[in-house]
Amino acid sequence: MFNPIAKLKATRNQGESFKDIFAYWLPELISATILISLPPVFDAWVITRLGSTTLYGALGMGTNFLHTLIKLAEAIPVASIAIIGRYNGASEHEKCGEGLGDTFWTTFLLGILQFVFIFFAATSIYRWIGVPEDMVVCGAPFLRLKSFGVMLIFIALGLMGFMRAVKNTRMPMIINLVGIATFMLFDYSLVLGHLGMPALGLTGSALATIIQYSVMNVIALAYILGNPDYKKYFTKMFFMFFNVRRSLHLLQLSWPIIIDKSTIAFAYVWLSKMIAPMGKYAITSYDVVKNLERFAFLPVMASAGIITFLVSNSLGARDFDGAMANIKKVFALTLAFLIPALLIICFNATYFASFFDPKNEFSAFVGATLPIISFLVIFDFMQVFFSGALRGAGDVKFVMWSRVFTIFCFFIPISYFLSSCTFSNPFTKFIMIYGSFYVTTGIMGIAILVYIKSLKWQKTQI
Repeated sequence: MFNPIAKLKATRNQGESFKDIFAYWLPELISATILISLPPVFDAWVITRLGSTTLYGALGMGTNFLHTLIKLAEAIPVASIAIIGRYNGASEHEKCGEGLGDTFWTTFLLGILQFVFIFFAATSIYRWIGVPEDMVVCGAPFLRLKSFGVMLIFIALGLMGFMRAVKNTRMPMIINLVGIATFMLFDYSLVLGHLGMPALGLTGSALATIIQYSVMNVIALAYILGNPDYKKYFTKMFFMFFNVRRSLHLLQLSWPIIIDKSTIAFAYVWLSKMIAPMGKYAITSYDVVKNLERFAFLPVMASAGIITFLVSNSLGARDFDGAMANIKKVFALTLAFLIPALLIICFNATYFASFFDPKNEFSAFVGATLPIISFLVIFDFMQVFFSGALRGAGDVKFVMWSRVFTIFCFFIPISYFLSSCTFSNPFTKFIMIYGSFYVTTGIMGIAILVYIKSLKWQKTQI
């Protein structure tokens, strides 16, 4: 009989120790909290102080679409971590510096391209989602300005990806702490008009993002260029490292990650499109449920980040048993934190929803739906975690195809059918549409787990 506890004990002397894994994981958890969860939660709370459900809905739909672009921003750094991590594990330090140069220029160019696209397409994006026209009018200018901030996110993630690849998770945590403090200060002040600043509403939120990532990029550049421990990586300024062949190799490794991350992010956009016809209260409820779930999901996001570089460094050192041991250890650690977080959110769903609902218009709806939907989050945990492990091995195509197939061949048609159906109870319809997404991620997780157990991923060449 399979005994997971016995299997875990058998691998305790392989791979990294639990102490070292926790030392990597904790800074990533803090970084994930302040980078992924805290900004949209705080931003939503600030916008709700304006007393307009329309503005809150426009923020939620716009932020949801921009999440897709941020996933694009993550793709190149994730691929570069796999490359730089192997070079670092093999002590080929100069190649690590070259990898940073290629990553920087590639992310910079992608950031410009997304900004140009959003600038001209913002209004059409809102109308395609299907939100009310008043949300389109106030949301389009916000989306245009916010996309400039996303361009800066592309650059920041590339710089911090380099630090993580060389096993430095502490400095990205510090940079993110400074960044979120900057965002919260300017978001609160520019949206509501405090500390002598003008009250700009949604525009103030977008400007706060631009200021935040400008500060983060300055700090990251100063640290990389001024850290004496990093001099071994650079024979010259990393800005001067750009090789077309290496860049194409990076893109070749990245495009499956771009597709697979964008596919998941697009699924959330599609989900909002399926829910939007249910009205503005369903739109705002969806945003609250999504934000609260992401808060509970933070242990998974942290683990997905560290398992990528742990697997990458282990395979670079040809330590295949250590790579598998690290996967098992990080999986156990993640589960120990995820389940209590979900229970806390579920048992206090209505209370947490009230922070975003000062008029008490949709808190009861969120309180009834969140516990049921959150039960299915375990499925998403599996696919996110195991996808991170395969990326560390450079085996990104299996993740890509599993996500593309399940999202486009299962989730989209099923959710479209459910959205088209007539339900006597909107609560039931909301649960069915939202739940279809997590059933889909469960299928992904099972497929990826079966592939990992086959051990084929250990032989991937990058």
